[in-house]
Amino acid sequence: MTRGIFHRGAALKALFVFLFVCSLCGTCAGDSLPSEARVVAVFDGDTVLLDTGHRLRYLGIDAPEVAHDKTPAGCFGNEAKNANCNLVLHKKIRIEYDGPAFDSHGRILGYVFLPGGLLVNAELLRSGCAAVFGKGEGFRRRGEFVGYQGEAIDRRKGMWAACPVSQEPHYVANGVTLVFHRPGCSYARHHAARHCKRFESRWDSLKLGYSPCRWCRP
Repeated sequence: MTRGIFHRGAALKALFVFLFVCSLCGTCAGDSLPSEARVVAVFDGDTVLLDTGHRLRYLGIDAPEVAHDKTPAGCFGNEAKNANCNLVLHKKIRIEYDGPAFDSHGRILGYVFLPGGLLVNAELLRSGCAAVFGKGEGFRRRGEFVGYQGEAIDRRKGMWAACPVSQEPHYVANGVTLVFHRPGCSYARHHAARHCKRFESRWDSLKLGYSPCRWCRP
């Protein structure tokens, strides 16, 4: 009897470990991609955990970072997470895919819709809680999303008003990676001349959907 209880306990522990690893990896062997699921946890402004065990990253957007390890939260990171919580936590969502279904961290990538039809990715852009992220391949809504970001910038919504950044006389961008830099950034110097673009303000580059360099933070 004691041995049976021990084996059952060991089996339950093994099952728990297996499910935990699955949630970290994004999917378990043999899983199909979910088209509907319930959000059971919100990690930040663009990533959630589903009741299927998958981690879901919102396709086409990038929210400011929340605190992790010893790194403090970025400007508007906590606000973006709270906005995401208010939209999706404990709610059933519908997921649409577009291009690659997984990112390099094993998270599924998708557009997230609430039961009433609201596209959460777009709502976070409209409210200034996220920025456009990604190029055109596997991202058919890019043009639409860039438009939402431009509207949020014009209205100085969310982080576009809360996170002032020191301005440069001009900015250098890569037309292939769609990343823009401060003119003195070491990464900007490696751009091939044929891919190099110049913007007179950071707003000009952001309103065209270029992403700021993570190193020089323009």
